[in-house]
Order: sequence, then structure tokens, then C-alpha cells
Amino acid sequence: MSYWFLPARFVIRTLFIEVLIFAVGGFIWYKSQSPRLHAAFEAQLSLVQLIFWVVGLLTVASVAQWFLCRRQLAPLKKITALAQKSSGKNFSCRLAPSLDSFPEISALEESFNRMLDRFEHAVVRTTQFTAVASHELRTPLTILRGEIEIALRRSGHNEEIQALLNSNLEEISRMSRIIEDLLLLSKSDVGELPLRLESLELNELLTDLFGQAAVLGEEKDIAVSFYPSEEQINFDGDGLRLRQLFLNLLSNAIKYTPAGGSVKMTLEQQEDHAVISVSDSGIGIMPENLPHIFERFYRVDKGQNQGDGGSGLGLSIAEWVVEAHGGEIKVSSVFGEGTKFVVTLPFAAS
Repeated sequence: MSYWFLPARFVIRTLFIEVLIFAVGGFIWYKSQSPRLHAAFEAQLSLVQLIFWVVGLLTVASVAQWFLCRRQLAPLKKITALAQKSSGKNFSCRLAPSLDSFPEISALEESFNRMLDRFEHAVVRTTQFTAVASHELRTPLTILRGEIEIALRRSGHNEEIQALLNSNLEEISRMSRIIEDLLLLSKSDVGELPLRLESLELNELLTDLFGQAAVLGEEKDIAVSFYPSEEQINFDGDGLRLRQLFLNLLSNAIKYTPAGGSVKMTLEQQEDHAVISVSDSGIGIMPENLPHIFERFYRVDKGQNQGDGGSGLGLSIAEWVVEAHGGEIKVSSVFGEGTKFVVTLPFAAS
């Protein structure tokens, strides 16, 4: 709703009440006067002049009310803008007090700021706990992995024990990946993971990743193709994080595409930004799941993906990498036909 509509609606309602009061009051006053005053009044003022003056006065009053109402309700616009700006990763902004607002509006601003304080405190505590827990778990898992590797070398030819130890080693490796991903996201939430910018040529970077994805696709009989940009595209970005981003999208596309399917990656330059798309002919995503796929630990099919080795954090990390470069990532999908991710990276933001 546009913010001129609220004061306009208020003015219209007030104007209707004013007209009603003015008409009833004027009629009662006019009837209560003597016939001589009626004649003098009618001689001095015609009906057209009376209507003109009434409409003029009401118009002036309505315009003044509209400006006054808009001025007093301006803090509501700031509150709405701040609420839209704040996210699960950013509660640092606060409202400046409006000294000339209604007391109720000022109280609302104070309550809103206190609510943001509580949210920020909760987010910081949660992020700190995740970071500390992830860091503390790395050491015992490293010790367990080392001990199991030693036990594997000493287990001789006992196939049953070797199978058990290998299974334990795989689970420890999976837990280690989850912990590393959690630690990465926790550091990114509090701004402790700055990008290491370097000059990159995107065609070259994606060609290298295409080679790795083609090997993964060949194992599943999936055709992986790459359509580079016709011109060279130079970009200042974090090469390690960008590789992590696009390799994640490519591996996901291959993972959820049946044998005989295809995965396609394209790169093109559009004005002042680069656009990279990764599309597949896989199983697709149901519409009700699309808004949640970038959430941490969210799985579209929990039963199917339980043992695929994924942490459920890959797309959350991908979203962070894109946003850290000032870009945007979008997804579209048709269930049963395929999924397409589009990453937009602006040159200026890099």
C-alpha cells in the first residue's frame, strides 16, 4: 500500500464528517434565526457563492489535514522499511526517535527498537554457540579419525572389522564436513569471514569447474555442457568461494538428475553484471519447497537424502557467497522436469 493512501483515506473520512457536521449545524442555525435575518442573508449571498465558499474552506482544511497526517505518520514508513531491511543475519539497524510524532508513535518506535535488541542478542548468542560448539567438536573428531585409520592398518585381514571401521570413518568424515560448514556460516554471520578478492576471468574459472563436473556426470551417464561467454569477463572476487559456489550447484544438479539426463551451465555478460545459470533435467522441486531450499539443514526429501553424504548446508553457503559478492541467486523449477539456478554478479559490487 502506498503511504499517500493512508493519510488520504483519513482525510476523506474526516472530510465526510466535517461536511455532515457543517451541513446539519448550518441548517439548525439557519432555521433558528428570524425571517428578517434570512432575507438579509439571502440578499448578500447567493447559493452558488455559498457552495463555492464552503467547498473552498473544506478543501483548504483537507489539504492541511493531509500534510499534517502524512507528517505524523512518516515514522510508520521508517518502521516498515527497517522491518523489511532487517533479516535473520542483520538486526543492527535502529530507528531514530521522532520528536514531533504522536506519543503513541514514539512508543511504537521504542518498542520496535527493543524488539530488535532482543532479536540481535538472540542471534548473536546462537551464532556464538554454533561457532564454539563447531570449533570444540573438530578436535575429538580429528582424534577419532586418526585412531580409526590406525586401527584399519592393524586390523589385518578381518573383513568384518575393516567394514565396520570404514563405515565409522565415513560417518566421521561426514560429521567433519557438517562442522566445517557450520563454522563457515557462523563466521560469515558475524562478519569474521572476509572475502579474499583477486582478479578472475570467469570463462576460465567455470571451464575448470566444468571439467570436474563432466567427470562426475560421466559416472552417472549424465551429459554436462558449458556455454561460455563470447567475450572475456574479468571479475574481482574470491576465487575459492566462487569455486565452492558453482561446484556446489553443479554437483547438486548431477546428484538430482537421473541417468541419461543433462546438466547445462551458461555464462553471459549483461550490461554491468555477469549472469551464470546452472540448469538440469532432473527430478525438480515441488512449489511448496522452493521458498525454503536456501534454509540451513532443509531437505526437500528427507528420506531420500538421508544417506547421500550432504550436510544440508550447501545452498545456504552458496547463497552467502553470492550475497557477499553483492549478487543475487534465484531458482526456478518444474517438478518432474528440472531445476534452474541463476546467479547474478554485479561488477561494481565486486
